[in-house]
Amino acid sequence: MRICCGLIGNLELAQRQDLYGSPVVVGAWEEEKDDVVAASEEALPFGVVPGMPLRQAVHLCPQATFVPPNPEAAVHLRELIASALYDLAPIVEVRIEGIAWLDVSGVPKPGESIRETRRRLRAAIGREPRLGLAPGPFSSRLAAARARPGRLIRIEDAREFLSPLSSHELPLDEEQLERLDLLGLRTLRAVAALGQRELESQLGRAGRHAVLLARGLEPDQLTPWSPPLFTSTHRQFDPPVEDREALLFVARALCGDLAVELGLRGAGAKEVRVRLIFESGSHEERDSLVRHPLSSAAELFGLIGSWIKEWWPRAPITELWIELPILEGAGRRQLRLWAGGDGTSDEVIAAFERLQERHGDEVVHQPRPALLSSPLPTRRFA
Repeated sequence: MRICCGLIGNLELAQRQDLYGSPVVVGAWEEEKDDVVAASEEALPFGVVPGMPLRQAVHLCPQATFVPPNPEAAVHLRELIASALYDLAPIVEVRIEGIAWLDVSGVPKPGESIRETRRRLRAAIGREPRLGLAPGPFSSRLAAARARPGRLIRIEDAREFLSPLSSHELPLDEEQLERLDLLGLRTLRAVAALGQRELESQLGRAGRHAVLLARGLEPDQLTPWSPPLFTSTHRQFDPPVEDREALLFVARALCGDLAVELGLRGAGAKEVRVRLIFESGSHEERDSLVRHPLSSAAELFGLIGSWIKEWWPRAPITELWIELPILEGAGRRQLRLWAGGDGTSDEVIAAFERLQERHGDEVVHQPRPALLSSPLPTRRFA
């Protein structure tokens, strides 16, 4: 396994690019929870860290800009980043904390994928990411944390790299880390030298996991991102419109926006729905299932435009919605070879060629019948 990690700072911070270069603290003043959600690099030297009370952060860094969190926007940004990275590696995981992992093990030209990863992350957040390439998620994240912005640190031997690092790099809670200090286990080398059961007796299952991490064995797997199954877009009209040409003009623009999003996600629409909302509050809608996924602006507008041209809705219209309730991971990037067995041989051959282009000639094999009556599946085909 070869994992590339890009560190880009918490996605809550990436929403406020206008504040780059100054100390920023993200947190909400609530009775039940008033902790720091994220802190910019400029706030860290003052001792502000995620998880501390906001009042303490104000005391440590009064000159910081304090902004409330926007979790919905952060999740949306995470989805867009994952979508943008989806065609660079077979497995991609992006977290709100600003960590992007790509498994480039099976990529024929990992260097190109990593360079493109850096470019796309920079475009998404407006800052250079820190990059690390190592055998697993834990070691690659620590490597990236030690890289300069825009630079890559490569690690060949995870255990050798991890050995001198502080044991506080382990994903343990504060009480467990204090326990390590009391046991004199202040480096990952010291933790790695312990038996798994020894530390498990002190920390429970987290102790066994910590020993494996310290030894560079990388027990954690990435959680692959998959394109979402639904998307939509809409436009409000103020004042309301009654002209069909205006409706067509807006629908074409919305189809273009959806096509860009589908392209990023590597998806196609299997169902299309159009909804018109009237000034009275009532609405009309049309929807249709399509045989082959639609992914381009021309395909979407070809269907939706034909509906609008033959539609005689009640006016005036205050809102136009275009919804794609069923998306399929199709089409232009990590595409399925065929759906439901209805792919033609030409489509299959073209898909094979795209797979070979991306992963190398050896990844596509043609099976031939061998011992079809064998009870062992591996012997039925060669």
